Amino acid sequence: KVSDTESLPKMASQVCSRKSRNVASVDNPRPAKRRSCRGNSALSKLANEISLHRKRVVIIAGAGISVASGVRTFRGKSGVWSEFVWSTATRDSFRKDPLAWYNDFWLKCMKLPANLKPNPSHQALSDLLELCPNLKLITQNVDGLNTSMQSPDQVVEAHGRLGLFKCVPDEDSDTDSESDDDDDRLVHLGHRRKRRLAEAKGVCRYQQMESIEADDLPMTTAVGLMGDSLEEPPKCPLCQNMVAPQALLFDEGYHSHDFYQFKKMEDWLAKAEVIMFVGTSFNVRLSEVALEHARAQSLPVYNFNTQDFLEATAWLDATNISGPCEDVLPQLYNACVSIQGVAVKKTNNKPIVTNDVVVPRQQKRGICWKKKCIQQLQASGK
Repeated sequence: KVSDTESLPKMASQVCSRKSRNVASVDNPRPAKRRSCRGNSALSKLANEISLHRKRVVIIAGAGISVASGVRTFRGKSGVWSEFVWSTATRDSFRKDPLAWYNDFWLKCMKLPANLKPNPSHQALSDLLELCPNLKLITQNVDGLNTSMQSPDQVVEAHGRLGLFKCVPDEDSDTDSESDDDDDRLVHLGHRRKRRLAEAKGVCRYQQMESIEADDLPMTTAVGLMGDSLEEPPKCPLCQNMVAPQALLFDEGYHSHDFYQFKKMEDWLAKAEVIMFVGTSFNVRLSEVALEHARAQSLPVYNFNTQDFLEATAWLDATNISGPCEDVLPQLYNACVSIQGVAVKKTNNKPIVTNDVVVPRQQKRGICWKKKCIQQLQASGK
């Protein structure tokens, strides 16, 4: 994603190349000296970072975690963007004909399965966040599967959420200047100056600060959005401008709406000691900026993927963990639980924490080992 003042040609030039990202893929089989771990060594190392050393870990999740739930990826062989050019998912294209944009593009591409539900990868991430407060999750998915299971204090939906909407002005009054407040900050995802100027101009609150719920739209519009077509495009209940989905479009910046919480993402990444990618194709600005930050700060990077692997270099400490997210993430959770001394049972392939006593010797002394672990963590302030 790029600044909302940039043209499509400029945008295309800024989408990071595979060479600059040190990414090798199944579709791009160039030789890559990648560190791929097919055993438990990498999982154990990462689990130690999370549970033993209590490192601050930022998880960046992509479409790969929702594949097992029946959600289409964006850039895979049957991905959404294999059918439509990038120029369609823009504000500019939306403004030209909002009704056609919804009927010909959005409602066809972004329909979720009727029986959509979280899969083991979502459950494992949720359990990890609950078990380890030192973890933060930035999801690029708009399906809402992770946020429905987790505290909003630990999750940012960087690219929006289906079912929410935003007011789109007739034209953007953004400044052409790229200068920004705090240009020297460690992580730069959005323009704070542009965000402040938008607030000072007193724009409709649904353009910048708040999201529109489907229930706030007329009944016929809400029904149409759940189906295959609309008779008329939705309008803002406050100012009557056209309404677009609450999703980050290709010609929008992370500062374009407060829902994307770019300041929180910048803060999390600036404080991160480990960065963990899960099921992402490394084709958006968020992953590009995170990798640049990891190189600059010599942060270890773990990449859970099945085809887009990172190349370990002198500048990037990358470890690839190959396998479907729904298989590998529960293993990571189990490893973290084991380190913390909490017993684990598996019921229907879903790991859960139990109150079982782990160490019989401790039981004879009348001490619950799980409570002791929790007390030690609380006493250390972690």
